[in-house]
Parts: sequence; structure tokens; C-alpha cells
Amino acid sequence: MRLRVSQLSGGERRYLEAKLLLLGDAKFVLLDEPFDCVSPFLVDKLMELIAASSRDKGIVVTDHRYEHVLKVATRIMLLRDGALMELSDRQGLVEQGYLRG
Repeated sequence: MRLRVSQLSGGERRYLEAKLLLLGDAKFVLLDEPFDCVSPFLVDKLMELIAASSRDKGIVVTDHRYEHVLKVATRIMLLRDGALMELSDRQGLVEQGYLRG
């Protein structure tokens, strides 16, 4: 059975948008909160797709859900009080108080 885009949930549409961007020919992709309103199953699929696509293109993910970003990121930048901070990994977020150890 084929569904029309209009029949998809908001999270399914968000996943589809991200997937189309990642599978496209762009050399650079910006994903703004791609995990928002997406089911856990599709979040996992999207993370796999981001990881696979990052071999061929630059990808920037902006999101408040650190736990998702950490699974696909090679570098983490945090905007705090107007200042850009680079954190190398999960431990950096723990040290800054954004995640529990």
C-alpha cells in the first residue's frame, strides 16, 4: 500500500524531508531539529542515515536533544549565552552540566 505525503504523520513527514535531503546531491546539509516529533524507530533510522551520509557530505545538525546528536556527531559545538563553545564529546557536555555522567 502506498501512502501520500498528506497521509503521513508530522514526524513521518519530518523524517521524509531529512531523508530526501540526505540522499540528494548536495555536498552540505543543514538539519534543524530533525528528531523533533519523530518516533523512536524513525529516530534510529535517521541516525543511521546521517552517519552513512556523512561519509559523502558535510552535515550540520542543530538540536536540543544531545543524546541523539552525540550518536552521530564527530564534533559538537554548543551555543551558550551568545558564545560558541566546542566540546569534543559527551564528557564535555557532562563537565558543562548539560548531561548527567
